[in-house]
Formats: sequence, C-alpha cells, structure tokens
Amino acid sequence: MKTVNYGVLLEPPLQLSSYGVMDATGTALRVNAVARNWFVVVLRNAACTEQCQGLSQIAEQIQIAVGRDKHRVNVAMLGPDDDAPMPLGQNWLLPADDKFVDALRHATDQPQLDTALLIVDHQGIVVLMYDPSEGGPDVLSDLKRLLRASAR
Repeated sequence: MKTVNYGVLLEPPLQLSSYGVMDATGTALRVNAVARNWFVVVLRNAACTEQCQGLSQIAEQIQIAVGRDKHRVNVAMLGPDDDAPMPLGQNWLLPADDKFVDALRHATDQPQLDTALLIVDHQGIVVLMYDPSEGGPDVLSDLKRLLRASAR
C-alpha cells in the first residue's frame, strides 16, 4: 500500500540539534517529549509577520483537532531570535548562520523560505515541511497518520 504525504517528506530528515537549534534559554535544544509525541512547529523569519501569526493559529487548531491524541501533539515556534512575540507554548531559537534554513531549502528545492509549518518527531527530527499556503487540513491529515502509526 502506497502512502501519500501532503507535506514534503525530508530525505534525509533534519536533526535540529545538528544545526545548533537552542531552547528559549539559549542552551542546546534537547527535545523533552515522550516517544510517541509529535511537534507542529512554525518556522518564522525574524519578524513574526501576519502569515507567521496565521500559521501559529493553524498550529494551535491542529493540536485541538487531533482530538483524543491532543496530549501527544506539542506546538512550538522556531525562529532566529527571541524578541518576537511568542504565541505558542515553546520557543526554539535558530543560530545566526542560517544553515538549518539552507538545509531545508535544499531538501525541498525551495528558493525562498521565510515561513513554513514543520512536523518534528520526539527526538527533534524534522520529518515533513509544508508551504504556508497549504493550510491546516493537509498537516492535520499527515499528523493523524503519524499519530496512528506511532501508537503501536
């Protein structure tokens, strides 16, 4: 049986800690999640624009929409600094070198990448990426599939 993802499957997946991603305190990111949990992450540019704020709301709606598995879905924001307002539960910081964003652009053949939604596993590995124009239903569909598969 062939499974079709709505998001771009990253091959190879990107490990956030390999790119120097930090938590809100500025220390190396160590994802604190249970083995079957997932993150919906808003990748943002320096200023959380209207598009970024819209994706933040979508991420929160996705967390609610998974229903009984809500406790297995966390939301986070990933950006270059901690000066932007943080509407989501967790704030992850990108280092100034842009290596992570460059790797995402390369893996997805995107010439420009300011804002996106990411699905990240419990180990901090970015598995899927979504263009901001795709919206929530596609992300929700893929996330539900991942939740079912990882529940076993």
